[in-house]
Amino acid sequence: MYCPFCLQTNTKVLESRAIQESLRRRRECLNCSSRFTTYEKAVFQLKVLKRDGREQEFDPKKIQRGIEKACNKIDHVTLEQLSQKIEQKILHKKTNSIKSTEIGNIILQELKKFDQMAYLRFASVYKSIDNPKLLKKELNSMIGK
Repeated sequence: MYCPFCLQTNTKVLESRAIQESLRRRRECLNCSSRFTTYEKAVFQLKVLKRDGREQEFDPKKIQRGIEKACNKIDHVTLEQLSQKIEQKILHKKTNSIKSTEIGNIILQELKKFDQMAYLRFASVYKSIDNPKLLKKELNSMIGK
């Protein structure tokens, strides 16, 4: 870590705190004795393998938008919590790439627990359900018939 005052790399950490999704660290330069704060966040480079074979960067905002559309009216805090829970499940896979179908299945699992109507809305788009019979079959599987 470079000191912003003298640009030396000799610094020590005085205090560390977890703040939301990052770490706040209070540091002191061993060269000039100046103190400064850094914020650190882990960066991951997860790739999503699309159905057509393309590969793209993982974007948690896409999950949030999908959930928001499926849930119709949902408050911001609940939306954040649900999307973070899904993101954590994806990251716990500990892989560099994940299929978009796996992401969709994780979202479906969480929506099924959270809101069954949101589950059906998301499933109808995700599974390309365009026939009422298919929708009835999905509904029956959801309620256990």
